[in-house]
Amino acid sequence: MANGRTTTKPTPNDNDNADALRRLGGIVRSRRRALGLTLSELADRTRLSKPFLSQVENGVGTPSLTSLFALARVLETTAEALLAGPPIEPVVVIRTAEGARYPISDQEAGAQRRQITGADEPFSAAEYIVEPGTDLGGFEASTGRDMLHVLAGRLTVDVRRDGAETSHDLLPGDTILYDTGDAHRWRVAGRSTTRFLHIVATHR
Repeated sequence: MANGRTTTKPTPNDNDNADALRRLGGIVRSRRRALGLTLSELADRTRLSKPFLSQVENGVGTPSLTSLFALARVLETTAEALLAGPPIEPVVVIRTAEGARYPISDQEAGAQRRQITGADEPFSAAEYIVEPGTDLGGFEASTGRDMLHVLAGRLTVDVRRDGAETSHDLLPGDTILYDTGDAHRWRVAGRSTTRFLHIVATHR
């Protein structure tokens, strides 16, 4: 059974990350209890270990995005809802070093998601920084509308719709929009770091 655990290193925004992990843990615990699931049942359904899930709920475990998708699926929500930051203010400025950071996959290769938006925004925005050779996971589907805008490197987006699969290669400056109800996956190519913005509206 995969344990979904990753190793984190101190970063300049450790306080942001600590607060974000506590929020995440509270949301996971509340959703689990609302659905009447025990921690053991959640572990069985997500294929994540019970000790690791206990760490997540207590705000000391850092799940990868792959693990978050598994949690979101079982908890009947979205990864974006689990990762949302503090409630919004009338004007919000997020500096380069700010925003909670999460590993994207369970690989050791450098791949990170920086959450930009907070809770209650009508959309979720995040920045991804992915090193060459990193596996971003398989096909996923949810509810909403995605927009990806490539800042550097190369990103391939595969979309399955009506029984057909299409692949879209994106270079810096390129943008793609698609319904997240269609199964989709992201892949990085080339030898340079890929950076892109991910904006998703969960309600249309």
